[in-house]
Amino acid sequence: MECKIRTPCLEIETEDTIYEIEFGQVQIEITGRCNMKCQHCRAAYQLRKDMPIEQIIKIIRFARQFSPNYKEIILSGGEPLMHHKFADVLIQVRENGGESITLTTNGSLLTKEHMALIKDLSFQHFVLSVSIDNLDSKKHNEFRAHKGAFAKAITALRIIADANLPNIIASMRSTIQASQITEMESMVRLAINIGCKRVSFSAIHPAGKAIERSDLWMTRAEKKFFIEEIYRLKTIFPELNVTTNDPLKCLLRGFSDLGKDNELVFDGCGAAVVTFNVNADGTMTPCALLNIPMMNVFPMSIEEMTERYRENEIVRNMLMMNLKGKCGSCQRKYQCGGCRARALIQKEDYLEEDPHCWI
Repeated sequence: MECKIRTPCLEIETEDTIYEIEFGQVQIEITGRCNMKCQHCRAAYQLRKDMPIEQIIKIIRFARQFSPNYKEIILSGGEPLMHHKFADVLIQVRENGGESITLTTNGSLLTKEHMALIKDLSFQHFVLSVSIDNLDSKKHNEFRAHKGAFAKAITALRIIADANLPNIIASMRSTIQASQITEMESMVRLAINIGCKRVSFSAIHPAGKAIERSDLWMTRAEKKFFIEEIYRLKTIFPELNVTTNDPLKCLLRGFSDLGKDNELVFDGCGAAVVTFNVNADGTMTPCALLNIPMMNVFPMSIEEMTERYRENEIVRNMLMMNLKGKCGSCQRKYQCGGCRARALIQKEDYLEEDPHCWI
């Protein structure tokens, strides 16, 4: 079956299929440096260095070939505001066609000067995603091992919201534990009170430091309750975009059928298919959570990156959804796909079934 998406596309040929893919999201970890030491940090073991600007430009241009409309570029870290040339990074992203940007930050370093720069660059859509992981300021500060982290995050969100610009979005980003699921409604109410337009909830993933903290992970029943709560909150607060990046959301919401002209609709895990991540040291991974090196892009030209991506085994396995266990036989695998990072850590094989799936 041929997947036809509007051109230009990255063409990948397998034994019996020609796939044409277009990147929908690119995540660039522009620095490995951070001013906090969070208990769940997925980037805790990365080198504390900034990605050179010329490498950021190259990654963007590589993605630009196969994503002409730049659906989303995520600038992350570490703490991205610690990049010693952060202003130049934003300028280069904009000059290279970046329109829809998400900046993930702990908020502690955000200033009105940053906001003025973002405004002046006239991005079509710029989300500042600030972490608030607990309503209890003391617990939040302890979780992030940073005195005053909660107050700084609240201040950052107010700075963003007070700018009152339609293209600049204040977003609360909450990574929670099972014991906090019943507090999610209160977190949404806090976000609305501040003036946020979006709240993104995530369970703690087994990545980075959290690999050794299974006590922070949710059980299958807790994960189902977590996703159910997200959809309940979406109903109660239609004025706010309440969302999650967990692919298991498809199990409750339903799933898309094949689109027109045999176009495959990926609605869950798009790792290595419609998205990729590049760490601050140049290591490309399928996503920010699935820490399997695909290549190091630093010494490569754009042409070499394209060829290596086209030939990569992970890309091919994810395109064909060569999944195992119940994920492999599930009728929803093309729309959900489970979390490959959880499968890798808990099943020791990224193609195995998602251990959090409750069906």
